[in-house]
Amino acid sequence: MVTAGVAVTIAVRAGTGEVDPGGLAVGLVSLMLAVAGLHQANLSQALQDTDTAALADRLAVAVRDREEKTHQRLLGGSDRTINVKFTFRPSPAHHGTGAAPRGTLEEVATYYRALRPGRLVITGAPGAGKTVLALHLMLLLLPDPGQAPSGPVPVRLSLSTFDPDRNELDDWLADHLTRAYRLRPSAAAALVRARLILPVLDGLDEMDASEPGRDSRAAAALEAMNRYVHGTTKGQLVLTCRSDPYAALERADTWAEDASCIEIAPVSLAATKAFITARTRDRGRWEPVLNALHDAPAGPLARGLSTPWRLTVALTVYDERHDGSWVRDPVDLLDPTFRTPGQVRDHLLNLFILAASSAGGKAAPYTRLQVRTWLTVLAGYLHDNTANARAVAGRRLSGTDLVLHELWPLTGDRRARTVHVLLTLAVWATADLSAALLDDWKVYATNVTLMALGSLLAGFPPWPMPSRLERVTAKTPAARHQLVNGLVGGLFWGGLVVVVDMGNVVGLVNGLVYGSVVGLAGGAMVGVGLAGVLSDTPDVRKSHGNASPRGMVWDDLVTGFATGLVVGLGFVPFYWFALGPVFALGAVLIYMLLFGLGGGRTLALLYNRLFRCGFRGALDALFRPWRAFGPLFRTGAGPALGAAGVRYLAFLLCTRRWWSNQPLPWRLGRFLDWCCDAGLTRTAGIAYQFRHRELQDFLTRGQLHHAPPDDPASAELRRP
Repeated sequence: MVTAGVAVTIAVRAGTGEVDPGGLAVGLVSLMLAVAGLHQANLSQALQDTDTAALADRLAVAVRDREEKTHQRLLGGSDRTINVKFTFRPSPAHHGTGAAPRGTLEEVATYYRALRPGRLVITGAPGAGKTVLALHLMLLLLPDPGQAPSGPVPVRLSLSTFDPDRNELDDWLADHLTRAYRLRPSAAAALVRARLILPVLDGLDEMDASEPGRDSRAAAALEAMNRYVHGTTKGQLVLTCRSDPYAALERADTWAEDASCIEIAPVSLAATKAFITARTRDRGRWEPVLNALHDAPAGPLARGLSTPWRLTVALTVYDERHDGSWVRDPVDLLDPTFRTPGQVRDHLLNLFILAASSAGGKAAPYTRLQVRTWLTVLAGYLHDNTANARAVAGRRLSGTDLVLHELWPLTGDRRARTVHVLLTLAVWATADLSAALLDDWKVYATNVTLMALGSLLAGFPPWPMPSRLERVTAKTPAARHQLVNGLVGGLFWGGLVVVVDMGNVVGLVNGLVYGSVVGLAGGAMVGVGLAGVLSDTPDVRKSHGNASPRGMVWDDLVTGFATGLVVGLGFVPFYWFALGPVFALGAVLIYMLLFGLGGGRTLALLYNRLFRCGFRGALDALFRPWRAFGPLFRTGAGPALGAAGVRYLAFLLCTRRWWSNQPLPWRLGRFLDWCCDAGLTRTAGIAYQFRHRELQDFLTRGQLHHAPPDDPASAELRRP
């Protein structure tokens, strides 16, 4: 309607001699049809978001793909697991039914399916294998590829990011599906409401720095779980927690109601022998250790190796081979100086970090000192988040998760955000130098001032949401919906080009033709590739929307620059006619820089408000402008294309040695990916996590225990 009104006004003022009435009529009819098509597409999308069965099918594929890799990494790249045993532990009251007295890892799926109402709490000692057991259960519950889910889709979440004072469990689950699996908010909410999600909540004990009590975050989280219902019964969920913190919560009269609690038993001597036999290449090398365990089943060594995690670490470090020879001898575990299980644990963890830098005898891209230093910085940051219950810009900081574009509080509450703003303004000011060369410095100063004011009004969000470039086809309703959105939006921007200046350069008729053609062409490009990035949240519903932690930042930067390229190409003819080919190509570069560094924020907001909400939303935003621009003054709704990537770059600038006492590598994502391959870290959704909490705590303590004195790595790590 705006474009039609502007076109008619220009036509009347220009006189009928320069306007083709037939072409104008066709254009207006086409615009009306496009708006009607957009409305139908919106109705189709609303129906699709309620098709929870299809959404669950796609989500199950994405979850299986992600958790299979995590499961294998937790097992040290092997498929050998310890068939741990667990026993049922009744709650003080209101526990579930159907739980057998005992069970094992291999039969955990059968054990879970017998529970009513399907609520399970997994407890155990540190390193007992709670996460591995939960992952094993998830993979058994997920359908095989090509099969439809027979129940709710299990989705693993880290409870350290849950703030029960601000969110209900339903809202937090839906937000996680949107962020980690890139579902539309309406689709994620529909899945949660239909209880087609089985929350696997990992790490209740990691929510508090000390023993949890009645007023702890863990207690508040349990209350939120008790309010999580499905009809007349409690909603299904799986929860993991260390035994001691969960017992402390029970003493404070707080526990997961209507849930069956199980406790993982320590690894028996028989299970230890079976696991070593299955994993090691030469069982004879381990005979002295096995004999010592048999002779002193309650000694420091036996207690130090009583968990699957530590057994896995021991086999990893003592079965390492270089050039066909063993690097270490398991007999070192019999050192008489190991008087406590903690000394055995720290000895293994120290060797584990050293061994990771030369896995398989291959030279690592980082020195052992770099690996130790960088991991210690990250571990200290996570420890500080938990110990001080840090909250920044309305979000509770996690004590376990490392999300690249959300790591900026490591350098302080404001430093990275300030650098982000200054970096963006500096690039904008550099890119607009052409205004000073073509016009004068007053014009340039005005432009820079407007840029600064625009950035302040639009605001840089404290927690930018990454966008992603998606290729789609026209075979699905969702793809046709995106294409219609792109075409309608393209017509608007094409008409805007005419209104701004194009008609004065090439004439009104040529301008209308140019605006329509360029608008439709650009809109088609947006519809097949960029439609999902110019909205309040990502618009990806396919399984490959399951992004890697490192890929999130890269996708966001690529999306910003690609959007700028599309917009810049649309203005090439204008600058070509007005200024010449050199300036036309320069304009494309400027638009790429502007959008790539978050400058498409206002455009994204307008696009979303005027077109992605349907024609009723467009009329509402047109006649009540504060509804469209109000979020700019509050939270800055709508994504800043590329803002998440630029925030990450600003954070890396703030971690340089000449500026910070907490140095990190330039390519932090690459380093953490290498750590995943080396077994030091793992991925959980869009976050990296330390392989085990014991490893994170060991690095936080910053201690080296019982490193071999003749190991050159020990001397390297001791140097300041």
